[in-house]
Amino acid sequence: MEKNTRSCGAASKRVARSGVDPIALMLTALLVGAVVSATMPGSTRAGGLQVNYGSASFNAGASPAAAKIGDLDGDGLNDIVVVNTDGSLQLFFNLGGASFERVSLGAQWPAANTLDVAIGDLNGDGRNDIAVAFSTSTGAVSVLLNQGARAFSAPVNYATCSYSSGVAIGDMDRDGDNDLADVSQCDSSSVLLNNGHGGFTLGGSYGSGFDSRSVTLADFNGDGFKDIAYVNKGINVDGSVTVLFNNGNGMFGGSMWLYAGDLPDDLTVGDFDGDGTTDIAIANSYYSQVLVLFNDRQGTFTTGYSELSAGDTPTSIACADFNGDGRLDYAVASRTTNSLSVFLNQGNYGFAAAGAFYILQSPVDLETGDLDGDSLPDLVAVNQGSGTITAFFSAGGSPPPPPPAPITLTLSTRTTSRAKLVDLRWNGATSSFVDIYRNGSRIATVANTGSYTDQLSRRAAGVFTYKVCVAGGQQCSNQSTISF
Repeated sequence: MEKNTRSCGAASKRVARSGVDPIALMLTALLVGAVVSATMPGSTRAGGLQVNYGSASFNAGASPAAAKIGDLDGDGLNDIVVVNTDGSLQLFFNLGGASFERVSLGAQWPAANTLDVAIGDLNGDGRNDIAVAFSTSTGAVSVLLNQGARAFSAPVNYATCSYSSGVAIGDMDRDGDNDLADVSQCDSSSVLLNNGHGGFTLGGSYGSGFDSRSVTLADFNGDGFKDIAYVNKGINVDGSVTVLFNNGNGMFGGSMWLYAGDLPDDLTVGDFDGDGTTDIAIANSYYSQVLVLFNDRQGTFTTGYSELSAGDTPTSIACADFNGDGRLDYAVASRTTNSLSVFLNQGNYGFAAAGAFYILQSPVDLETGDLDGDSLPDLVAVNQGSGTITAFFSAGGSPPPPPPAPITLTLSTRTTSRAKLVDLRWNGATSSFVDIYRNGSRIATVANTGSYTDQLSRRAAGVFTYKVCVAGGQQCSNQSTISF
C-alpha cells in the first residue's frame, strides 16, 4: 500500500486558478536501467533554470514501505529511517559525503505490515524519536524514544482504530508537546495526545472517508492550530481529501471533503502560490494528474487541475524549492513507470517539467530533505520492488562535510584478588571528555586521556559490550565485547 506523510508538492504545465482547465504536459524521458548501487549525474532544465542531481541506491530490506528524513543522532546531518512491511526498521545514519551507516532494528511489533513512519521529538529531550503505523485488527501506532548514542527504546504500542496505514507528528493542542495522528481502514483519523513525557492517550477519532491514507498536519484556516488532512482513494466513486479543523484543544470539529479526482494516491501541503496560506497538492495516477487545491486564506479551497503526459502516473508526491528561486516546486514518483519527475514553479499558478529521472522498481514513497549538508533539498525514493531506497543529491552549494574521524576502541582484561578489570584503550576522539558505555548504559564521563579501567565484581559473569562516545554527542567508537 502506498502512503506518505509530508508537506509540499504539485505537478503541471499550467494550473487553472478556478474551474477545470487541464493542459497536457508532454514529457520526454530517457529510460535508465535499474541500478542497485551507483552514482548517476544528471541535469534538468526548465525556464532557463537548471537543477542537477546525482543518485545512489542502498539496500533497505525485503519490502520497504515508507521513509522519513531527519537528524536522529544529533550530529547536524539528516539521517533516513525506513520502515518495512516485515516489521523491521532500517536506520541510515549520515556519515557525510553522501555515505550512510545502515543499522537494522529487527521486527519489534505484534504483527508485520508496518506501513508508515514519522520523526519528531516526542518527550521534549531535544532528540528526534520515531513513530510507526502498523496494520493490525485493532490498529496501532508504535513509539520508539531516542536514547542517544544511536540507540532507541523498545516500542510502546498505542491502539487506535483498525489497520493503521499512516502517521503524522505535530503539536495539536498547542501545549508544547508533539502529538500523533494516524489514518486507518476505519477511514478516520485517530488523535493521540501527549502527556508531556512521551506517553499518549487516545483523544478521539474524527472524520470519514474510504480507503484513507497519506495523513498530514498543517494550519489550513490560520488560527494557529494544526489541522488534519488525508486522502480517500475511492473505488467507483469520486476520490477526495478530508480536512479536519482543530477546535483549539486537540479535538476536532467540522470536516470538509474536497474533490480529488478518481483514485487519488497521495498528498503534500505547502504554499504554492505565495499568498502565505497552506495549499494541498494531490497525486492522482488514474488520470495522470496532479490537483492543486489553493487555499483562499480562510480554510476553503479553489481547485486547480494539471495533467501530466499519459505515460506518467504519479503515485507519490513531495515538495521543496528545488531551484532556489523562492517558489515551492514539487516532484512525483510513479509506481507504474518507475520514474521520478521534477516540476518547477513558474509563478502564476504554473509549473514546468524539469525532466525525468528513472529509479528502481515500484517506488511507493518520496521524501525531501537536505542529505549532503549543502542546504539544498535532496530526494529519497522508496523502491518496494527492489528492496532499496534511492537518494537523489542536488549539486551545487558548499561541498558536503567530511565524515567525522572514527573512534577506535580495544579492550583487555585482568583479574585481581578483589575485582575483574576491563581496560579500555581508544583513539580518534577529539573532545575534552568522553562518555563510557557498558551494555548500552553510560557508566562514566571521563577526560579524554585515551584510557579507562572499568572495575567489575570478582563474581561478574556474562558478556559485556563497551563503546566510547564524544561526551554529550553522538559520535561513538566501534562496540567491543568481552566475556567472563
